[in-house]
Amino acid sequence: MCVVTAMAAIDRTKKPSPAPAPEAAFPDYTTVTLQNGLKVFVIQDDRKPAVTFRLVIKGGSLHDGEKPGLSSFVAALLNRGTKSRDALAFAKESDFIGSRLEAVSGPDSLAVSAGGLTKYTALILDLLQDAVINPVFPQDQFAREQKKALSQLAAEKQEPGALGNKLAARVVYGPHPYGAERTEKSVLAITRDDIASYHKNWFSPKNATLAVVGDVKPEEIIPQLEKAFATWAPHEVPVAKFAKPPVMSGLTVHLVDRPGSVQSTIILCQPGPARNGPDMPELNVMNATLGGGFSGRLFQNLREKHGWTYGAYSAFDMHRFGGSFEATAETRNDVTAPAIVETLAEIRRLRDEPVPDDELELQRQYNVGNYLLSLENAGRIAQRVQDIELYGLPADFYKKYATRMASVTPSQVQALAKNYLNVENVAIVVVGEAKQIQSELEKLGKVVVYDTALKPLPVRKGE
Repeated sequence: MCVVTAMAAIDRTKKPSPAPAPEAAFPDYTTVTLQNGLKVFVIQDDRKPAVTFRLVIKGGSLHDGEKPGLSSFVAALLNRGTKSRDALAFAKESDFIGSRLEAVSGPDSLAVSAGGLTKYTALILDLLQDAVINPVFPQDQFAREQKKALSQLAAEKQEPGALGNKLAARVVYGPHPYGAERTEKSVLAITRDDIASYHKNWFSPKNATLAVVGDVKPEEIIPQLEKAFATWAPHEVPVAKFAKPPVMSGLTVHLVDRPGSVQSTIILCQPGPARNGPDMPELNVMNATLGGGFSGRLFQNLREKHGWTYGAYSAFDMHRFGGSFEATAETRNDVTAPAIVETLAEIRRLRDEPVPDDELELQRQYNVGNYLLSLENAGRIAQRVQDIELYGLPADFYKKYATRMASVTPSQVQALAKNYLNVENVAIVVVGEAKQIQSELEKLGKVVVYDTALKPLPVRKGE
């Protein structure tokens, strides 16, 4: 009787109010430093008998130097042969226990991940430490990876998105390593000795962290880690210096001429905050309002209202020493310039007018929900714990993350838009057929034209 009465009291014509964001959704963890200086984070999760290891080397492509792409080769070859296992043996041992070791190099770090059932913890650790400490970078494996990289670069010349992203990074970051481009020349210049030197210089336990997520107890896993990494001797890493990104001034247009294109790839870009900036949770909500997907204003304007594109988005890309903001879309040639005008108008509207609270509530809920769902992924938890150390974030940053996003107000969004978005000092990168779109783009500002190798083309006579 009580159940029936309770069910009858529910008005199913009204959307239920969301529960408040939990204040401490992010898990607690234990921090320990091993004898060799390796900082370890242990996050217990006994919901399934599995464990994930993620080791991070600080630096990534920041330390590629004059040979962009170098750290990517290091990451690709870590499990292709060690002092005790060749590539085939390494793969067979990993497959036998249902594990997979993967490494990837990003702008600020190189991450090596491995995981599997908890009962195979010792074997997974043995493979992980072997790849990190004892890689030999076989010449034949390097040659394969080099050939693969050259093929990828050739394919990218036919991909408007890849061309636009490379040029946007160059425009925003200039001589800073974040703007460096991997080219055929840089790939061919890399040698096996370069890869070995990178590993020798930057792979030090003092320049690394290790996150362990899963059905493990700190008092049991720490002794295993001490044993596994006992032979990894620490050393001081070199001191790196980087050129400063350029200051963006005025509205500039950069057009990559891609003959035969029937549509244009548009990227509006400008400098953004570093990863340890004070406003990241709130910026997520502001950005979602502008271009976070179907409910974002760019999507509603360019697709739903005008029918110019399949989708329009925006995003902040934040690193240790700086970041960028981009608003992107792909449109028909004949509406390229109008789409840019509308994108600038939406940015201006976000700066000039408070967002209605019902619109903002949708973005608050969406961002909080996505964040809470991501905490089901062991790899994401490991990354976030390590990000606190890598980027110098407050210790309670992710404890307050959901609450901060859930509390964003219209006045905060407007203030953030004024502070972080600009319509006067912005670069507009377009990939498309110049003869179809250049004249309209020139109405927005002076146009610099590039070929698909991203080399500036001579200015036409009369200009």
